[in-house]
Amino acid sequence: MGALLLVLAPIYLYIRVFSKESTTPAQQPEQNATKDKEYIFEELGISLVVPEDLHVIKSPGFNASTGKLESYTFYIQNYGDESGPATGDFQIYGLYQPSLPEITPEDIAAIKDDAENYVNVKEFSTGAIQGYEARQKGERANYVYFFLLNERILKIAVSQGTEINKAAAEKILKTLKVIEKIQTIDDTEATAPGMRKEYNFSYPKGWKVAKVNNATSVTSPDYKMSGDDTVLETGIELAVYKKRADSATINEELALNPVTLQIPNKTDAVVAGQNAIRYEYSYEGVNAIMTEFIKDGMRYSLRYRFTAEDSKNIYMGIYEEMLRTFEFVN
Repeated sequence: MGALLLVLAPIYLYIRVFSKESTTPAQQPEQNATKDKEYIFEELGISLVVPEDLHVIKSPGFNASTGKLESYTFYIQNYGDESGPATGDFQIYGLYQPSLPEITPEDIAAIKDDAENYVNVKEFSTGAIQGYEARQKGERANYVYFFLLNERILKIAVSQGTEINKAAAEKILKTLKVIEKIQTIDDTEATAPGMRKEYNFSYPKGWKVAKVNNATSVTSPDYKMSGDDTVLETGIELAVYKKRADSATINEELALNPVTLQIPNKTDAVVAGQNAIRYEYSYEGVNAIMTEFIKDGMRYSLRYRFTAEDSKNIYMGIYEEMLRTFEFVN
């Protein structure tokens, strides 16, 4: 019951100033916006179509010890872009916490009885997922929405709580799509003839494992490279690369390379008890997520290579499992 009260607690929003990644100049939301852009929220497994004049911020929170997703917040607003105003009057705020206990549709329906915090509670559907909308009581009378997503609550609030903002927000929410379910590893291999003897990690049965120069490569059944072996056409690849490090820490190591030095949104992680850095990049035809660390003077790079945004989302759970289960044998 305590967890349920926590996830159903009111969301109080305030106008904040952000200076993270930019999209396009931020402006007041318009009902007759001519251009839209679809955003994929990878870790949530959903997408939203958003007018290009709004600024979108994604903020996943990973546990530094386990590397697992603990929380995910996102903002869609008409301010905060580097070339736009610092403050504004429209914001969609989303919060998802997979670390909380699972709930049922009956649990989320309890909001209908919470007359102390909400009024005008009624059912709301995006077309892809079902939930409830309500008006929050109190000084900040924002509109709030509660959806059941993978047995957890996805909470969304709209500030300022005006009818114009509500209409603009619901137009965006109605575009919500649940992307293809992320694959998980219920049936896994821990080692294989191609796996190097110094480390192990889990991957799905039926995937191909091979030694490739200084690396271990694990590829999906639909993995296919172009004729000249430069472009990944289908499938994905998990790989572990190893080479001698030139620095004592991974941060210092990444700073030596002008390319990795300039990559934004690096996040801290822990793999096999080692402090690591995780980042995403697209370079010379390679789209990948990399998690790197240094151990005993050697640089280890755990790479997840994919073809495009849709394949990245589908197989993300397998990469997360790779990071979680990676261990040194000796």
